[in-house]
Amino acid sequence: MKRRITLTLAWVGLALIATTNAKAQTQPEAPQVVQVSGLVVTGDSLSPLPYCTVFRSRDRRGTMTDVRGFFSLPALEGDTLEFSSVGYVTHRAIIPVGSELGRVNLVQPMGRDTVNMADAFVYPWPTKERFKQEFLALGLPNNGLDPGWESNMDPIDMYDRLIEVGRDGQSTSTDVLSAQALQAGYAGQAPPVNLLNPVAWAKFLQALKAGELKRQ
Repeated sequence: MKRRITLTLAWVGLALIATTNAKAQTQPEAPQVVQVSGLVVTGDSLSPLPYCTVFRSRDRRGTMTDVRGFFSLPALEGDTLEFSSVGYVTHRAIIPVGSELGRVNLVQPMGRDTVNMADAFVYPWPTKERFKQEFLALGLPNNGLDPGWESNMDPIDMYDRLIEVGRDGQSTSTDVLSAQALQAGYAGQAPPVNLLNPVAWAKFLQALKAGELKRQ
């Protein structure tokens, strides 16, 4: 009786081992993660192509090439990488299986996306006066884009209004930065005195003769 029980347990163990081995053989192995690094170049001159988009087709995630055309991203064996850039034809590359040390290096050339357009012929106008006549004959509406055109404002009046408006932020910031740069240039020393500067005296005399120093 004990012998039969022992044989039965042995057969059950052999059956379990065989079933486990069969399942292990039928289940596919998980794809290996590899680090894909490479260089994207132009197909005509083999120059590095910067800011080219490189992404996996499986999940649409990836990276961009740097200014030297280099890129690096993780992927699975068998993944498809897509390379796209404005003005170039989109290319695809499949990551091979069985890479050494989990790394794949590749160089991807990109061909230019050339678009052929129909011929366009440009004919100049005979004279400027003819162009002016034809342009005015179009009768394009103004739609209030230029209020000074319709109201015929006086240029002197417009200049006075601009003076009242004052300086804009860009002009003010430029003067402030210039003053700060001048102050930093003379840090730790006395600034120069223009009392004995002949160039400053020449500008002063010129402004005095022109009447720019008169009181308004």
